[in-house]
Amino acid sequence: MTLRIVDQGILSHDPAYGAYMPTITRLAGGGYVASQHIGSQLASADNRIEVLTSSDGQQWGSIARFPGEDKGWAYRGPEIEELSDGKLLMTATQFEVTDAALFDPDSEALQRPEMLTFESNDGGRNWSAPCVVAVDLPSDKYTWNGAGRLVRFSETRWMYPFETWKPEGYDGPPDQKAAAVFSADQGKTWGELTVIADDVSGQTLWWDQLNTRLPDGRLYTILWTHKYGTKEDLMNHWVISDDEGRTWSAPQTTNLPGQVCCPIGLPDGRVAAIYNHRGEPPGIRVAISDDLSTFDRETELVVFDAGAEATLGTTDHENFLAEHMLIAFGKPQGFLDADGTLLTYFWCTSQGVTHTRWVRIAIE
Repeated sequence: MTLRIVDQGILSHDPAYGAYMPTITRLAGGGYVASQHIGSQLASADNRIEVLTSSDGQQWGSIARFPGEDKGWAYRGPEIEELSDGKLLMTATQFEVTDAALFDPDSEALQRPEMLTFESNDGGRNWSAPCVVAVDLPSDKYTWNGAGRLVRFSETRWMYPFETWKPEGYDGPPDQKAAAVFSADQGKTWGELTVIADDVSGQTLWWDQLNTRLPDGRLYTILWTHKYGTKEDLMNHWVISDDEGRTWSAPQTTNLPGQVCCPIGLPDGRVAAIYNHRGEPPGIRVAISDDLSTFDRETELVVFDAGAEATLGTTDHENFLAEHMLIAFGKPQGFLDADGTLLTYFWCTSQGVTHTRWVRIAIE
């Protein structure tokens, strides 16, 4: 088995602003739609949403940027799903804009976020006002933001994944967990809440869950796994659900070094994973597993080599997340396209411009 890059290109590149956290969706009628957030930095007060389209997955053009001059919120991590009636549904998170930074490394508090949905009836050119997704957790102890793509098991069961952190004013340590809320009425209301991974001791943190449906219908999720209070990433872990997200297996380790990792289910039951490699040399890689746990690191493919532009500056703060806010590439994701190739995408920095790219990979 070999992995080979067969095509690659630019999703968005503009020296006037940075582009971050792209996602691409293949449309049932042909063509593709993508979303990302743009702004002066990865997590800056001017972050807003951009939508792009392509007829062939190679040449892309922007068709929408929104909201406009909204001084109260910054918008990050948009992802688009095409519904059965042809409408587009976008999930995203808005973060309250205050005088403080997104993350305060001293208090470990996060700006107040809200999980959102938007709808479009015209292919992504215009979008509805946002609907806030309710999460039944005490707001004095938790914040919550979207993490991972929305899953539509059926027309009466949708899953919106998220992760928790702590708000400003809460004095205790963060009670961090990966979880999801569910809707039985196509996103009109959200109620049922399920915890996907949680270490009650608080020593292990579960970040950036990303999922894929396996051929047998199970939902397989990989989590960035981090040791609290340190700069140590553990190996990525995985969990699985065979009942549409109602219950989950205990986390099990993979052999992939930690940070964001997106699984892509293959028709023969194997799983590809595209992940951030923050060690030396830094970049983005793809590997294949036959058993959900052990990936073939010897034949993995380097999709992007960060070189000297792996970070955008330095910090003398001891908190790991203060350092992480300065990363210069990340959030790789992808899917199995209709032609049997993997269409992957991510954000990165080259010659000082932070932009988004796509890479198409053949499995031979």
